[in-house]
Amino acid sequence: MRALVLILIAAFVILVLWVALANATQTVTLSLGFGWHGEASLAQVIFGAVLAGVVFTGLLAVIEGLALRVDRRGLQKRLRRLEEEIHDLRNAALHAGGAAAAAAGPPGHDAAVRDHLET
Repeated sequence: MRALVLILIAAFVILVLWVALANATQTVTLSLGFGWHGEASLAQVIFGAVLAGVVFTGLLAVIEGLALRVDRRGLQKRLRRLEEEIHDLRNAALHAGGAAAAAAGPPGHDAAVRDHLET
């Protein structure tokens, strides 16, 4: 899977380079929304757009990773609480079961046998 991702990334980079170099001599006029105007080669515009996309995607990945870590930490705390609860319930059942077993007598004796032995 990792090799496939690397192959796809390499193919994308080669495609961007090919398109940019094929149009390197053309100039375009850039007009940004806040009043800036300028000229640049089409290759620079393509590389800038790709770089902006990589940075934006990287930021999204970092934010998602942080969110996953926070969720994981919360789930680990919840798991720890539930494990402590199970441990406490098991211990309570063992202590209660131990007291009941001591009152019941040796294993294999039912109530009728116990009553007969007591009389």
